[in-house]
Amino acid sequence: MRKLLSLLVAALILVSLTAAASAEGFKVASINATNTHSWRVVYDTQMREVAEQYKAEGIISEFTELCPNMDQAVEAQMFETCVNEGYDIILLNAVGSSGLDTQVEMALEAGITVLFVDNLYPYEGVTGVQTDQRIWAGNSCRAMCESLGGEGKILMFNGMPGATGSSVRYDVWEEILKDYPGIEVVYNGAHSWSQVESKKLMSEVLATGIEFDAILTEEACVGILEAIEEVKAPYPKFMTSDEEVGYLRMLSRINNDETVIDFYVIENPPGIGATALKLAVRMAAGKEWAEDALEDNVFFYKPSFIVTPDTLAEALEITKDMADTDQVSAYLTEELADAAFK
Repeated sequence: MRKLLSLLVAALILVSLTAAASAEGFKVASINATNTHSWRVVYDTQMREVAEQYKAEGIISEFTELCPNMDQAVEAQMFETCVNEGYDIILLNAVGSSGLDTQVEMALEAGITVLFVDNLYPYEGVTGVQTDQRIWAGNSCRAMCESLGGEGKILMFNGMPGATGSSVRYDVWEEILKDYPGIEVVYNGAHSWSQVESKKLMSEVLATGIEFDAILTEEACVGILEAIEEVKAPYPKFMTSDEEVGYLRMLSRINNDETVIDFYVIENPPGIGATALKLAVRMAAGKEWAEDALEDNVFFYKPSFIVTPDTLAEALEITKDMADTDQVSAYLTEELADAAFK
């Protein structure tokens, strides 16, 4: 039955292909700013999964993955090449927030469907697809504040200042912390979502002797815990949030006999790229967004996979066959992708 439904969906999309698409299906390019850490690797892998499915069903004729390695000039060249080579869809997880206006304008004038994914490039009128970072950051921060009883000193580790998601998270944290005047931020750093960098920064914090009760961080928790364990420093009372499987396993080991570290993990799925691809082919096929699908021209994926001490055993069972560096991740089903359109 699932196969039949999948084939019916594919047939419906193929019937409504726009004139911009070739007879064999859409030509799709994904430009991913970096692939140097596990989140981005899973981002590419899951998008590739959907692309292969769509190629088998005739929805996509070609799928190209490009990575400028955080070089904005290279990113602009890649984008322009995709326009010149007649791609039907370009999915961009951008390096930054500038430098691509000319290329985006060229793409739109050529009738190319452009979607901004995860780190949303600010170009008016182009749809973005992003995990709702307000939920991600808000749930984590409130859980920490409540676990501490509204009193305590915290370390705050941001991701990458200037990146859309990181900026949203920081703003949400700042707003929530206003409601908890007994919570004091005693350190504020940025680790660029890198376990290596988070370990380095945490080592520096420990060397200074800063006292803290909890850690509010945009992922990269494994590196933080490794730094703590190397010098045998006390564990924090509470930590947020990293969907990396190795972090869940560390928490299980540390909390084996009792809850030493309270925690709240909420998904920030790399599958947001696969979600964007599913939505993009429907856009390119001429489908119109459902009335309430977008907010300020952004489709927000609402994270729902949450791990706390009460649900850790279940999460470990779900991820038992995954590598430590894998990420807990999901993306829209075909049915939910269809539901985003009229």
